[in-house]
Formats: sequence, C-alpha cells, structure tokens
Amino acid sequence: MKRFDFIFYLTILSLAGWLTGCSEQRVIDPNPGTPTRYRVNTITQELPDNVAKVSVLRYDAQGRLSTIKTYQTPDSTVAEVMNSVYLYDAQNRLTQLRRERIPYPRSQSGPNNAVEQYIYLYNESGLVSQIQYINGLSWSYTYDANKQLVSSSGGYSHPRFSIQGAIQYTFTGKNLTKTTGGTGIRYQGMPSGMSSDFPGITSATYTHDDKINPFYGTSVIPSALSGFVNILYGPTTPNALFGGTDNVLTLSQNNVLSETPEASTRETITYQYQYNTANLPTLRIKTITAPAPNGTVTKETVRFEYESY
Repeated sequence: MKRFDFIFYLTILSLAGWLTGCSEQRVIDPNPGTPTRYRVNTITQELPDNVAKVSVLRYDAQGRLSTIKTYQTPDSTVAEVMNSVYLYDAQNRLTQLRRERIPYPRSQSGPNNAVEQYIYLYNESGLVSQIQYINGLSWSYTYDANKQLVSSSGGYSHPRFSIQGAIQYTFTGKNLTKTTGGTGIRYQGMPSGMSSDFPGITSATYTHDDKINPFYGTSVIPSALSGFVNILYGPTTPNALFGGTDNVLTLSQNNVLSETPEASTRETITYQYQYNTANLPTLRIKTITAPAPNGTVTKETVRFEYESY
C-alpha cells in the first residue's frame, strides 16, 4: 500500500478504499531528526450559552483509534456523557463502533442507555463492502479497478414504509468533486413511483482548499449532537461528524470548502478554516444556508487539537 506522507494517522480504514493501513501526517522538525507525527486528540463542538461538547480521542498501543469519550463543559456532571469503543480484526480493520449514551440525570434503577453501532464488512480486496448501521440503514459499496469508490446503495423495508438510496461518486485526483443521486422514503399509500426526500448524501458539487484534511480515510467520528437513530420511530440518518454512512468529508485529501446542491430546494453549505503551522485545521466554521424564500443561516463551530507521537 502506498503511504501518503502528508496524511497523519487517525484510524486505519478508508471508506473509499484508498487507505487500508496506517497513514500519518509528517511535519519537518526545525531540529534535525525524526519527522514529527500528529493526530487529533480533542474535538470541541461549540454550542450557545458558552456550552461545548468535548470529544476526547484515545489510541491503543498500535496507534489505532480505540475510544472517544464525549462530555459537556463547563460541568460534565450535570449533562449526558457518550462513550464510543472501536473494535478491530486480526488484519487491523475496523469491524465495529459501539457508542453508548449515558443520560442525565443518571438512572437509579440500573443502566438504560441508548446505544448505536456501526458494523463493517469487507470484500476480497480488503475494501469496505458494507456498513451496517444497526439502528437504521445499511449501505453497500462498489469500487473501480483502482480501488476508488464508485457507488453506494442502501435500503430498508418495513410494512409502513420503505427507504431506497443510490449514490455515485466522482473524483478529481484525490478529492471528491461530485455526488449524484440520493435517498427517498416511500410511505404506505403513496402513489407508485413517488417518494419523499430522506436525509443524507444527495446530488451536489464540492470545492476544496489546498491544506491537509486530518480526517482523510477515517471510518467514522460520531457527532456529539446526533446519532442514536431509531428508524421505526423517526426515519433519519445518524448525521456523523466525519465518515460513516452519511458524511463525505473523509473522502477527500483536502478540506471541503463548499457543498452546492443540484436542487434549489436543498441547503447550501460552506466551510471556513483556521490552520496551524503544520497546515492542519484548528477551527472549522460550517455555515448552512436554507433555500429561498426563508434563506435562514445556521453556523456550527468545531475546534480541533492535536498531539504529537
């Protein structure tokens, strides 16, 4: 496998299939010696009223992402806590992410915590063939002869509704520049051939900066603000922060600057970044602009901290 010197190790798996082993960010030290390697150790999602959700990433002795603990500041004792555990097989491939939400107030009658799981399956080439999100949709993936992601498809069937999705991916170099397709949900009683839009990846074009995407090749980093889907009670997607079944930000070697939907009824997304001296983003401001006539604007701020190893 080719190693990319400009990417630091965050986790071993690429949904797109390009990375099947360790990748790492190397920055030349001003003092001669071994190049410095960096990896994300803290992600902070800022909320109103000076509240923030902090996700602390921990790695095992083999350098693999092993756990994420998410808590609220300024006082984590009066808020929910989320614990994520990553499991790998003998080939160092991610097989499962299990995430548990510990609610507040804490239960006095024993654990009654919400759980979500991602299960990863692989083809003969060692590429991800399927991601099963046990709380919702499962997605299957196909690749070209160069092991680059080409398409994905997902579905779910229930007596009251059915969900079907199909996405095609177009790359320019190592950056995803276009997605085509989407996902629809059809409820019982709808006329044949009709469906409603379902959240997730849709037809859009993407632009990028020329800096390092620290999450390129990452399997999944859950958002501290979402997840724990129960598709029977509220059909939706887990809305991961990076990767998973419904986020394309891990598929490009550079950071996404804009996501422009093909349909005028969809929201437009832009990203602004601040970087450190290693050209890694330390701040990301995501601006979501709703379509006319409302045109409401929502901003989300995320901060990243790194450790050398």
